[in-house]
Amino acid sequence: MGRFVEDFRAHGGRTENVGVITCDMSLGFRKGILENFPEAHTIIDKFHVVKHCNEAVDKVRKEEAKTNELLRRTKYIWLKNEKNLTENQREKKTALCRKHLRTAGAYCMRIALQEIYETCMDKEHADERLRRLCSWMMHSRLEPMKEFARLVRRHSEEILNYFKYKYTNAVLEGMNSVIQNLKCRARGFRNMEYFKTMIYLVCGKLDLDVVVAQP
Repeated sequence: MGRFVEDFRAHGGRTENVGVITCDMSLGFRKGILENFPEAHTIIDKFHVVKHCNEAVDKVRKEEAKTNELLRRTKYIWLKNEKNLTENQREKKTALCRKHLRTAGAYCMRIALQEIYETCMDKEHADERLRRLCSWMMHSRLEPMKEFARLVRRHSEEILNYFKYKYTNAVLEGMNSVIQNLKCRARGFRNMEYFKTMIYLVCGKLDLDVVVAQP
């Protein structure tokens, strides 16, 4: 965070003018934001919230699979969105849900979280729905889902800020994927300056057609 702030200021950036920052739940990031961008509103990116929920669902599945062979090798049935399931996966998940499994209950909680992100248009409505979801989780006998509910409650204000400002890390996550792919293709760069130059070249959306060689 410190190096970023130095570079940001060196290029004319004013930290007091930054109004909104999206991040994950890392304590280091949040501490750095408070220290360097005191005027900014922090949003915990919805991708990371859903990721934590998925991890909780999978913990429930793993524990239940120890005594129920039907749940083995079913991880992605519970973590994929319905529209991304194959017909066979959809049928298998439907059949498993009829067996009143604990994993199916955790899955329903995951779907409820997803619906909050998809349907809530303002912070107040999302707050009400999220409180009900956390209460549901806390009254369940699913410890991983209880842990997730506690996590949400600790970070509720920053999670709910998404519904006010509607910012996510989607663009940067996509750019990071491009950078990682660039690193793999190059199999290492001579030094950091070469690497930075290639990042600017690949991610800068430069219109190279307008470059005209001078005589």
